[in-house]
Amino acid sequence: MPTHRRDVRRTSRSRRRWPAVMGFLALVAAAGLLTVYALSQTTGASGSPRPVDRESAETVLPREVPQIDILGDSYVAGSAEGGTGAENWTKLIGSRFNDRGQQVEMNIMALPGSGYLARGSTGQVFREAATLRLRPTADVVLVFGSRNDGRQTEQGMYQAAKSLYADIHEIAPEAQVVAVGPVWVDANVPDFIAANNVAMARAADEENVRYVDALAEGWFAGQEEGLIGADGIHPTDAGHTYLAAKILPLLDEMVQDVTPAE
Repeated sequence: MPTHRRDVRRTSRSRRRWPAVMGFLALVAAAGLLTVYALSQTTGASGSPRPVDRESAETVLPREVPQIDILGDSYVAGSAEGGTGAENWTKLIGSRFNDRGQQVEMNIMALPGSGYLARGSTGQVFREAATLRLRPTADVVLVFGSRNDGRQTEQGMYQAAKSLYADIHEIAPEAQVVAVGPVWVDANVPDFIAANNVAMARAADEENVRYVDALAEGWFAGQEEGLIGADGIHPTDAGHTYLAAKILPLLDEMVQDVTPAE
């Protein structure tokens, strides 16, 4: 009797397993049919591979987006007199690139009241901000200003500018660097601002930095009215439009060197 019960149990278990086995075999058969169908879609009637549509299969790589880093004072940041939000000259330049169908990535390092040696509201000089925030991958770096440096020794101004330019080359070794010197609101430029400008230009020449002498070019010293606000220092919205018109050609020329051809 014990033996008979064991045989019954084995038979019962075998019957329960049979539907599971049949289900597994059905899945194997279905997988085989799917494989045959897939092969039929990738081969022609002769069994040879179908031609590949290279245009649809080709991976489309995104174009490189030039990176522009801009370092400067309140002329870059904007002020209560103008140049806030979309009216800032950096924003205007970005929009003009975009309107032409060319994207750029702009990194704005604005330090109101600061300069090569002057510490403004952020407590930093240009060189410190560059060390902390300049992108190593930058393609173009523009330094703007600064009239905030005030009265300095020729050697002190020269050394501060030279150190900043050298640091920029070290941090972003592939970048083209341009420095726009201090600007004044009219043609009556103080002697110490003119002296600082000369020291910056000498440092730029030695460090392979393109230098724009805004004083010699007479930025803001022409007959245009309404470019400087009531405080007698900062540009209005019209002044920022004026700056955009001055600086866009500089950046445009430099960006063309890093933009892949279509």
